[in-house]
Amino acid sequence: MACGAAAVTTLILAPDTAAVREARRFVQTCCETAGVSGDACDNAVLLASETVTNAFVHGRSDARLRVTIDAGRILVEVGDDNSRHPREVKPDVHALDGRGMAIMTVLATRWGVRDEPIGKTVWFEVHGG
Repeated sequence: MACGAAAVTTLILAPDTAAVREARRFVQTCCETAGVSGDACDNAVLLASETVTNAFVHGRSDARLRVTIDAGRILVEVGDDNSRHPREVKPDVHALDGRGMAIMTVLATRWGVRDEPIGKTVWFEVHGG
């Protein structure tokens, strides 16, 4: 499951909680291979974990994780088979979930959603060196 030296690397993840851990390791390895560390890498790993988890919970399908790193810009794309776009909700302070999009808004340089022939892709960028 190593991230190769290629600029773009893709991983298909089955909807299983263990796959979220695999996604984190994958993004971490891609960052290390590209020489990206520190907050940029940490933020990309955390946001990938949130996005893959949402793909499993709300997309109810495999997650297609794609990482592109170029000149300190980390682009992570997570596709699933559900066409509904994520939305930020006001989290209940007692709830155990519902904060993913708020975290995305704070940590990502920018993010968005792209409709696909089947489902959607949620993407985000993190900049840093």
